[in-house]
Amino acid sequence: MKILLLLVMSLSLWANIGNIMAIKGSADIKRAGDILHAKNGTSLLKGDNIITATKSRVQVMLNDSTVITIGANSSFSFEEYIFDGTKNSKLTMRANRGFFRSVTGSIGKIAPKRFKVKTASATIGIRGTDFSGDISPDREIFKCYQGAIFIEFDGNIKDLDAGMIAEILKGKFEIKESIDRRNRKGVVVESKDGEEVPSEVISDITQVVEDSENDDEELDVDTSSEDRQAQY
Repeated sequence: MKILLLLVMSLSLWANIGNIMAIKGSADIKRAGDILHAKNGTSLLKGDNIITATKSRVQVMLNDSTVITIGANSSFSFEEYIFDGTKNSKLTMRANRGFFRSVTGSIGKIAPKRFKVKTASATIGIRGTDFSGDISPDREIFKCYQGAIFIEFDGNIKDLDAGMIAEILKGKFEIKESIDRRNRKGVVVESKDGEEVPSEVISDITQVVEDSENDDEELDVDTSSEDRQAQY
């Protein structure tokens, strides 16, 4: 029984959790002390940390059809992933720095309380949604495009509905102005598992990220590479 348990744990540790679906520019995967060059179709494992270069974009689809778009000069990791089609499924990710956008898949529907994205300052929970974050050492911006999210910050829970923007700056949380509705169109396509996800997320990685980064420019958010560049 002990040998069988160890075998199951080993297989779980090295099980494929998803794949890189699109890449623009250059990116690496930090895995168990090794650095791998990211390519289209590269399989991802639990614990992988994707690190993008300047003017680069990576798009990932996990096995439950959750789609993650990772912007330039960013670091984004997959800490926990369990998907068995039940409420025991779990996804915990960490946005270490830079831009990300997430469109939830099956886990967001069957086990929303077990879907989390962590940052240095906060933890994001969801209720089935499309949202993004822009993480820098002294400022974090969160946007909800569809559905709703809640942000755990400083011992409190803040709700963010579709069209709302939140900012954490110098230890203070503030709700900002609304998102332009052009970023919340409900166009959908069918993914590999029959789940519906916004078509722009699947078909045009550049447009999705550029639209979101344009919003940041309107809010005067600094997305310069100098502030984002950091060591692995």
